[in-house]
Amino acid sequence: MPAPTLELVKSYLGVSHSWTDAEVASALKAEKAGQARRCRVPADSEDWPADLVEALCRRVAANLANRGLPLGVSAQMSEMSVQTTRVGGLDREVRRLEAPHRKVVIG
Repeated sequence: MPAPTLELVKSYLGVSHSWTDAEVASALKAEKAGQARRCRVPADSEDWPADLVEALCRRVAANLANRGLPLGVSAQMSEMSVQTTRVGGLDREVRRLEAPHRKVVIG
């Protein structure tokens, strides 16, 4: 699989998203750097494993979704109570997809 590109990530996000190309490109750049710190990733000129591509696309989607929540808290109000949910952090599916590619730190 080729290295993730802006077009691939936009395709993953679907046609109904409202983010600009610049926002998606910025999130892709940040999440690609984050993934490279935690995993062994191939160069852009090499083939990428499908699980790393999927994990990177999910990282970008989560990054963009969390931009609307600068405090990382989502609140839902009802007649009886207010429920707050902390969002963010690593997605369980991202951890699963990246697990075989994690860097091993010794010492």
